Amino acid sequence: MGELLDFLPGQKDIDIASGEIWDLRDIVWSVAAGSLASDGVHMKAERRIGETDCYLKLSRYDSYRGIYGHESVNEVIASRLGKLLGFSVPEGLLRRCLVKIDGKEHETYVYIGKSYKTAGSRVAFEDFYVANRQSDQESPLDLCKRFGWADYIYKMFIFDYLIINRDRHGANLEVMKNGGRELSPYFDNGLSLACTCIDEAELASFSIMEDRPVNNFIGERRLLLNLGKIDKMLEFSELRESDGEGLFAGLHGVLPQRYFSVIWEIIWGRWHDVKKFRVV
Repeated sequence: MGELLDFLPGQKDIDIASGEIWDLRDIVWSVAAGSLASDGVHMKAERRIGETDCYLKLSRYDSYRGIYGHESVNEVIASRLGKLLGFSVPEGLLRRCLVKIDGKEHETYVYIGKSYKTAGSRVAFEDFYVANRQSDQESPLDLCKRFGWADYIYKMFIFDYLIINRDRHGANLEVMKNGGRELSPYFDNGLSLACTCIDEAELASFSIMEDRPVNNFIGERRLLLNLGKIDKMLEFSELRESDGEGLFAGLHGVLPQRYFSVIWEIIWGRWHDVKKFRVV
C-alpha cells in the first residue's frame, strides 16, 4: 500500500505521516441520504481535484460533539479490501483536512474516493426496481437475475458480509445507463466493520461473527442469509492472513491499534464463513 493511485495523479493512497493538512473549508457538506446513524449524521460532498471528479465523506457529525467515529477510515479499508479481492469498489484515500460545518472549523480525516459517475444517466436501484419489475411478486433479487446481474449481486453479498455493511439500502446501489445498463460499484461502505464502537470498552464486547440486522434492499436483512442465496460457484482472489498488514498500512496513527486488531478479526473470521459456503 502507499502506491500512487490511478484516479488522482501524484497522490498516494495514504499520506498521513507527512503532516500535511488539506484546507477544505470552502466545501459545503450535505447529509448523506439513508444514513442509519441515530446518534449523528454522515456528510458528503463532491469536489474536482486536478482533472478528477471526487466523492468526499466524513465520519459522524453532530452539533455538540463535532466529527467523531471512524467511518471515513472504514471507507479506505473497504476500498483496499475490494481492490485486493477483485470486487467492484471505488478507489479511495484518506486525508487529514480542515473543514467547516455550521460556521465551525474541524480538523478531521476525510475519505476521498473516485467518482464513478459518467456522462450517462443514473438512477437509484430502488427506483429502477419499482419502474421495471414485472409484478409485485418479483423481488429485487429476481429482477437482478432477469437483467443478468446475479453474479454482481452475489459478490456484493460476499463483500458486505466480510465488512458487516449495515447500509446497502435502495439508493446505495445505482443503475447506470451508458449505452446499456450496468450496476454501479459498491459505494458507501463506511457503516461497516466496528463502526458502532466509539471506545475500547465497546470494542471489548463487540461480537465479530454476530449476524446483525442490516438495511439491505436486495436480499434479506441478515448478511448470513444472503450468503445462503448464492446458488453457484464464484471466482475471485484468495485472502491471506498476511494481507492484514497491507489493509492497514499507514493508518495506525489514525486509530488505536486495538481497532485494527478487531477489524482484521472481523474480516479474517468472516472470510472462513464465506469459504464454508463454497463460493470461492
